[in-house]
Amino acid sequence: MAAIVGTLFILPAELFSQQNAGEEEFAGSAQEVEFFEKKIRPILVKHCYECHSADSKSLRGGLLVDNAHGLTEGGDSGPAIVAGNPAEGTLMEALRYETFEMPPRQQLPEDVIEDFEEWIRRGAVDPRTAATPRHDRAGIDLEKGREFWSFQPVERQTPPSVQKGNWPSCDIDRFILARLEEENLEPFPPASELILLRRLFFDLTGLPPSVAEIRRFQEDTSESRLENVVDRLLLSPEFGRHWGRHWLDLARYSDSTGGGRSMLYGSAWRYRNYVIDAFNRDTPYDEFVRQQIAGDLMEADDYQERQRQLVATGFLVLGPHNYENQDKEQLRMDIVDEQVDTIGRVFLGMTIGCARCHDHKFDPIPTADYYALAGIFRSTHSAVDGNVSKWVTTALPQSPDIENARQRIEKDIAQVQKRIQKLSTTLEHLKAELPSIVVDDPQAMLSGIWKTSESVGGYVGEGYRFSDDPNARARFVIPTDEARYEVQISYTSHANRTPRGTILVDSAGESETFEVDQRQPPELAGSYQSVGEVQSTGEVHLTIQSSGKGMTIVDSVRLIKKPDPQSDASDGPDSSESALQFERISRELTEFRAELEELKKQLPETGPLVMSVSDEGEISDYAVCIRGNVHQLGEPVERGFLSVIDEEERKLPGDQSGRLELADWIASPENPLTARVYVNRIWHHLFGTGLVRTVDNFGLPGEVPSHPELLDHLAIQFIEGGWSTKELIRKIVLSRTYQLASGTSHPNHSDPDNRLLSRQNRRRLNAESIHDALLMFSGELSFSSVEDSVRPGTKSEYGYQFDFGSRAVFLPVFRNRLPDLMSVFDFPDPNLSIGNRVSSTVSPQSLFLMNSEFILQRANATAQRVLEIEGSISERLQWAALLILNRELTDEEEHLLAEAVGSDPDSIDRWSAVCATLMRSIDFRYLR
Repeated sequence: MAAIVGTLFILPAELFSQQNAGEEEFAGSAQEVEFFEKKIRPILVKHCYECHSADSKSLRGGLLVDNAHGLTEGGDSGPAIVAGNPAEGTLMEALRYETFEMPPRQQLPEDVIEDFEEWIRRGAVDPRTAATPRHDRAGIDLEKGREFWSFQPVERQTPPSVQKGNWPSCDIDRFILARLEEENLEPFPPASELILLRRLFFDLTGLPPSVAEIRRFQEDTSESRLENVVDRLLLSPEFGRHWGRHWLDLARYSDSTGGGRSMLYGSAWRYRNYVIDAFNRDTPYDEFVRQQIAGDLMEADDYQERQRQLVATGFLVLGPHNYENQDKEQLRMDIVDEQVDTIGRVFLGMTIGCARCHDHKFDPIPTADYYALAGIFRSTHSAVDGNVSKWVTTALPQSPDIENARQRIEKDIAQVQKRIQKLSTTLEHLKAELPSIVVDDPQAMLSGIWKTSESVGGYVGEGYRFSDDPNARARFVIPTDEARYEVQISYTSHANRTPRGTILVDSAGESETFEVDQRQPPELAGSYQSVGEVQSTGEVHLTIQSSGKGMTIVDSVRLIKKPDPQSDASDGPDSSESALQFERISRELTEFRAELEELKKQLPETGPLVMSVSDEGEISDYAVCIRGNVHQLGEPVERGFLSVIDEEERKLPGDQSGRLELADWIASPENPLTARVYVNRIWHHLFGTGLVRTVDNFGLPGEVPSHPELLDHLAIQFIEGGWSTKELIRKIVLSRTYQLASGTSHPNHSDPDNRLLSRQNRRRLNAESIHDALLMFSGELSFSSVEDSVRPGTKSEYGYQFDFGSRAVFLPVFRNRLPDLMSVFDFPDPNLSIGNRVSSTVSPQSLFLMNSEFILQRANATAQRVLEIEGSISERLQWAALLILNRELTDEEEHLLAEAVGSDPDSIDRWSAVCATLMRSIDFRYLR
């Protein structure tokens, strides 16, 4: 079998790596640049530029860190960094305070130092290629900036005339052929039927065609059979699951927060399923944009649309954040920065985040524009402050019937609560006249570990005691009369208190146990909570027991003597009249409280909580943060948009954040970037590279389009076609350009990178398609939708064991842990918004395919399916090839595999080895 692996499907990796080398290198460097811009540059600007930049009043140590050359050349002590080797150079030693101590005022946090070490190890990519002159940078010329191609209005294009008039099937082909004819190039011939069918299935659904679907296609002799396949795939729910995953790359989707503790969101899956549903519904892209930026501010036709709008705003919450950051103003601004940067990259193809500390070094984006946008998101409520802050959640609205029932019952509840409050006040006044016994925590007999505190106000006497020791006990022995007493305890409520504080009460040989949720405020005046009643024969023993879950509080205990309705009127306070009134009010209270509990049971549950945002209560503009420092504010900036595009004077509303206006501006047909960027992303996923190869960067550092007229033509058609994603995809895949055969280069070696699109590009399947196809081959793939895919009870992503069976889009995505197959086959970093995945060819991929238990199990299950086929070895081999490779075997391939099966045609082990060989082949992993 080893010999077969070496000889079968002789399509060496070099054929693919030569074509894609430039693209992969660029995609990788784009991610490295983003790492530098987000993790490294802001720290250098904030902590180092003061003494080590061209603008420093006095340059220290001869070291410049405001350009790449300065860091590698170094200063008086030698190079600051050596790319690829963090142990060399002076920078890491200085950051760790091993030699110099930089920055001198305070050592940087450990996670920041680790970012610098990682940056150097990964090659220290630094886009600041030019040395910074020793003078202030000239102001940005917006008028000149508007001359750049991507800031120009989208213009209607007339399809060009071509010499081979019978070749184009649509306008797309005319634009492509015209460029080829200019360069004296011929388009490749069309791809074979099965190659094209496989390409369509994977490109539109992320799955291979089944054997039945292949045969159905082969048996269809109609002229419209290709259109029929495309239309069927566009209507399949698998379409949204595949194309939704493309969007989730951009949305930096994850089920965990990242940061130090990396908490689990719990409801991120609702955003994931919203995206899948939006692609399957073919939600107009302009609406899709608006919903994700400002869905909470939009009008809705019904409660279901309102639900989608609220879930969509989870896009703004999904960024990786360290909610443990104790500098809450810094955390707030970091969230805003991530939102501004992500919106710029995803919808506009602009690196707006690069203007946080200074005017953009390349694009016409002044710092004021960055803070004009930041003001919009600082007026947006995205996080709830706390020792460990948290993202904002919102309850989804329910159907009108449920909401009406809720309002009716809530009104009844309010009336009953009002009556209870009035009766409780009267009863409290009566109790104040009754004899009572109060003992404070110093009188308790303590065991276990207790600490004293006065941190949370509302306690009785001098402070209170707290413990989370599960063995801690506080015992009170209280002398009393022979009477019935109401037992009350006082405590100071807080979110960190025990939800089940246990109180043991013993008297006259009888014991009772009560529980109190000390997270909830006490119901009675003076921080007391009634826990029950006890009949005393002269002494009450009360023990408060720590649960070990949350802090248990011990403060004072109060026993209120209950009046005896049978007592004589001459007995003073215990007169029969007072006793009867006490009993009457107590009885009414009991009845109303029972009624309240019954009403609460009838109250419909609130809708599920979703990650969302809302406008802040206080709307305001913001100011420039000098060098990006949130604690050093400069000139105020009115909220607004990118001035290089938005030339009109506009005033955002004073009572709203401005997100709705921003969403409308981005989704406007007049915006020169939005449609171009999205159309280019679609093209990228269907050809492996965009008309603009830098899909996330339409600014000056990005590439210019290979076919600018075609890009504008598609953008105009996209807008005028109602922003329909499915219609755009259908138009592209039915073009002759898309259906061309692939190849390594043109016969005359022109256009080696295939920028003129004389052929299709060979592309490796992404990790999800490999995963899903393998499960489909083995018959184990479930096509059902999944809601929360994180296993119930999971508290942390660390050590998580993934379950398999559903499509990969439904697998949990954690920021610090991924399934092995995903990691090996270049699943994107969920900490970043990525529109162009790296597609590597590295040895761990081969080792994974050879040795992974996941692969071996799928091969064995697939072999069992093969053995169910009645027929000869040849028929079984051809069926397996049609299943896995979507083509028939050549005579040579069939001969080699037949030899591997040998004389035992029913051996599961031999067929498992055959299936594994097919799964490891290049013909499976690549689209041609």
